[in-house]
Amino acid sequence: MEIKYPVTGEDVAKMVGQWDIYMAAKQLDMISSKRVMGTGNFALDIIYQREYPEGFDTAKKRNPFVDKKIIEEVGNTCGNVMCMLPYLGVETYPIGHFDESEQGLKITADLKRYGANTHFVKNSPKGGTTLMTCIHKLDANGQHIMSHRATAPNSRFPKRKQLLKDEVPGFVEALDFIPDVYFFDVSDAGPRELAKTLKERGALVYYEPEGNKETSKFLRCVEVSDVIKFSGANIPDTAFVDDYPDKLFICTMGEAGMKFNLCGRGWKKIAPVPNNHVVDWEGAGDWTSSVFIAELCKLDKLDVAQLTEEEVRKVLETAAAIASRSVSFMGSKGMIQAKQ
Repeated sequence: MEIKYPVTGEDVAKMVGQWDIYMAAKQLDMISSKRVMGTGNFALDIIYQREYPEGFDTAKKRNPFVDKKIIEEVGNTCGNVMCMLPYLGVETYPIGHFDESEQGLKITADLKRYGANTHFVKNSPKGGTTLMTCIHKLDANGQHIMSHRATAPNSRFPKRKQLLKDEVPGFVEALDFIPDVYFFDVSDAGPRELAKTLKERGALVYYEPEGNKETSKFLRCVEVSDVIKFSGANIPDTAFVDDYPDKLFICTMGEAGMKFNLCGRGWKKIAPVPNNHVVDWEGAGDWTSSVFIAELCKLDKLDVAQLTEEEVRKVLETAAAIASRSVSFMGSKGMIQAKQ
C-alpha cells in the first residue's frame, strides 16, 4: 500500500475528480465570531504505518513487518473537533483535565498548536490521559485495515477525567461568557449536566455519542441536546427519533452517505461524495461535525427551530465534500498539516 503524504488540496481535488470539493474547502476560511465549548473524548493518537520489507504474500500465515510511527498528536472525537474548528475559523474552548505525563502535556500543547483556547484545560497529578495506538496494516487478504488499542501512560487501561456533575454549577457561575455551541461526545453525568445548563442559557447543544447507545444514558443526553449526530453502524435502530420532534438528527452511513431528520419531518438522504484515493478514513466523521458546526456559525443559524430542510441539506453536502477530501490524508488532521 503506497501512502502519498503530504499532498496539496489541489492534488486531492484532482484525485477525487471534483474541483468543487477543493473550492468548498477554501470558502470555509471565512472567520466566524462564534465560540464553541467542548468536552468528552481526548486522546494522544499514536499512528503507525506497518511496512512489509519483503512484500506481502496472502499465501503466508505471517509476513515480516516493521511498524513505523508517523504521527503522534492530540486526537479522538472531541479533541479533533476542538482542533478542526479553529482551522475553519471558529474559536474553541476545550474542557479537559489531563495528567502531568509527557503525553498529557503534549495533548494540551497540541490543542494550543491547532489554535484552541486552553483556558479550561489543565494538567495535574489527578488528571487522566488516554493513549490511542492505531496501526495501518494489511489483513490476511491484503486489504487495508486499522487496529486500535486504548491505554494510558504506565497503564494498560485508558484514563479519562471528566467534569463532575456537582462541579457544573460552580464552573458555569465562573464563566464570563456563554458559548454559542456546546459539543460533547460522552454520556457521563457531568458533561450531560453542563449540556442541560448551557442549553437553558442559550447555547446550541451538539451531541455525538461515542459508540453503541446505552439506552438510559444515551436518551438522557438526547433530551438535553439540539443536534444529535450518530453512526448508523453503531445505532441501526432509529425509531427513538420519532419521540423528539424538536431536534435535528444526523445519521452517517459510510459509503452510503448520510441522512437527516429535522424536527420530525422524516429522513432525507445526502448522497455520498466518492473518493478513490483513500488513505485514512478515521477523521471523516469529525470533519463532518466540524464543518457542519462551522457552517451553522457562518449562517448565524444556531436555533434548530429556525433551520429549513434546504439549509440543513446544503450544509451537510458541504460537510460531506470536505469529509471526503480529508480521507486522502494520513491522520485525522492531515488535511490541515498539508496546508501549512
